[in-house]
Amino acid sequence: MQNSVTYELTVFGGAGAAGVIIAFLYDMFRLKRRIVRTKTVMVHFEDIIFWIIAAIIFFLSSYVISNGETRAYYYVGAFLGGVLYFSVFSKPILWLLTRLIKLVLWPIVKLINILKPIFESLIQSIIKIMKMIRNKAALESYRLSIDFRRLCNTFTKK
Repeated sequence: MQNSVTYELTVFGGAGAAGVIIAFLYDMFRLKRRIVRTKTVMVHFEDIIFWIIAAIIFFLSSYVISNGETRAYYYVGAFLGGVLYFSVFSKPILWLLTRLIKLVLWPIVKLINILKPIFESLIQSIIKIMKMIRNKAALESYRLSIDFRRLCNTFTKK
């Protein structure tokens, strides 16, 4: 009897771990949305990807832990694992990861802000040069069309 209870507690704990992993994965999607603004269509696409990955994790953990047998306590364990993660670990982990990513990206953002005026002036210069080239090409094209008309007129006049 002890062996059966131990097995079921192991399955329950494994399901809780799977719930924690799925909840952590959802937090990674939330963290990505905090750092990078995403459009509504992309959010829906990310949600679909999340649910596909969550289903794969859930069913693979079920297969590994309990040989594919899913009973009610397996679902309860996964649900309680997710609730435990969100109630205890989610806020500190999101806070820590957000600060860590901002700390890592801080020098890159500062460098971009320093180089931004240089690139903007370079782009403006390139645009100005391109406009001059376009104007010269249009003027030369106009001159060629006039020369061509004059040439045609000289041959067609009687």
